[in-house]
Amino acid sequence: MGQMAEVEAAVAAATAPERARFCFEYTNGVDAKSRVVMPASFRAPFEGGGLLTVWQGRCLAAMPRPEWDAYVDGMVLALGASHEEHPDEVLRELWRSTMEIKLDIQGRLALDAAVRASVGIGSEVRFVGFGRRVELWPAAVTAEQQADRDDRRATVSLLQGSYDVPRQQG
Repeated sequence: MGQMAEVEAAVAAATAPERARFCFEYTNGVDAKSRVVMPASFRAPFEGGGLLTVWQGRCLAAMPRPEWDAYVDGMVLALGASHEEHPDEVLRELWRSTMEIKLDIQGRLALDAAVRASVGIGSEVRFVGFGRRVELWPAAVTAEQQADRDDRRATVSLLQGSYDVPRQQG
């Protein structure tokens, strides 16, 4: 890479908008008009709207527009490199299961009843920050799901310990 290209890359990196980093978990109720309040800490990246899609058939995923665009670009590249015979049909299915979202002045998000039902969301929504997206899950956690979460928490604890070891020895 030439010096000018390095400078251009550095300028682009310095001026690029910071990507959202969603974390933590919140539970909010769904009102009679199928609206739910987006947690305040998640709202700012959605000021310009966003998209909501079924995610792996298990939950809903909300992404701000720039993140959605990056996601779709990645999917198009992956489909282009794959042996998928009908990439347009895959993309059509993605868009078919996606809806645009806009928060109202009170930070509420309208959730279509059919979309909620497709992943089992009833009268409460569990918002889970997952880095670049916000996942919307049914609020109730089964005993099996809690056991899985406990196992994953133990794995996180082990990985956190490995993070500290080199720093303590140095």
